[in-house]
This record gives sequence, C-alpha cells and structure tokens, in this order.
Amino acid sequence: MLDQFITRLENRSPLPPLFPKQAWDVALSCEIQSAPGLSDNERAGLLLWNDDLEASHNISQGISTPTGSFWHAIMHRREGDAGNSLYWWRRTGNHPAFAEIYQAVLPVLESETEKGGVEFKASLSRAETWLPDEFVRHCERARNEEWPQRVQEAEIKALVHWCHQHNE
Repeated sequence: MLDQFITRLENRSPLPPLFPKQAWDVALSCEIQSAPGLSDNERAGLLLWNDDLEASHNISQGISTPTGSFWHAIMHRREGDAGNSLYWWRRTGNHPAFAEIYQAVLPVLESETEKGGVEFKASLSRAETWLPDEFVRHCERARNEEWPQRVQEAEIKALVHWCHQHNE
C-alpha cells in the first residue's frame, strides 16, 4: 500500500507547492488515513506530501519522538511559519535520517543554476549533511523558484522511506 501511495504522489503534477492552501487530492488523503499497516510517521509524511497540512499536523503533534518532530517541523515550514518550524527542528536534533535526506537532495541540486539553489548545494556539500534550518530560510526567500519544491519533495520522500525502513 505504501508503494502505491508513493507512486501516486511521485507522479503528481505540478510539484507540491512550498506553501499549500489545501490538500492536492482529498480522496487520496482519505485513503491514506484509512489504509491499514501504515505507521503514524508514514501516514503523517504521506499526508504532508499530499499537501494536507492539517491532517498531517494532527498526527505528527501526537508523535513524541525526533521523527514526529521532524514531520512537525516540515509541516510548519510549509504553512509559512518559519519560527515554529525552527522550534521543531531544534526538537528534532541531529536526526539519523539526515544522511539519507542529504543523499536524496544532492542529485536534485546537481544541475541547479538559480542562485539560491547553487548556494544551498554549496552549503550542503560543505556540511556533508542535511541542513533543515538553512532550507527553511531558503524557502522563505525563494517563493518563485522551483528548486525548493524539488528539494522538498526529495526530503519528504526520503523521510517516508527512512520511516518505513526503520519501522517508525
């Protein structure tokens, strides 16, 4: 079931916006919420990928682990509340999924030519890890650029996979 949801979300068009106003596919949100066998973390991530911020938030705020804080931080970033997002990134700490997200995001930025994307790639390369705080700041400034949407999708997808692989 997880793979079917991922395939549907990967094939959506256009890319998930940085700051969605509503769920991309309301029926898909209902399917995700009622699907058997998904962990709360997988469910929160899939709903977030589907732009259903409220449903994702309802789940992530009840997960008192660093991974729950991770989903919570992304949700607040996507609602445009950078300060709250940064708070939840501090709660997340140095998450073990950062390495996987870093590896997923670098290829997305490989041929990037927009200034913000080039700068973010350089920062990631120097740090050799995911930099969620810096990405929040880029999202705030890059409202008309596409690269943050591609990075965001890679981030969410990588964390959903990480949750599945680590039974979270």
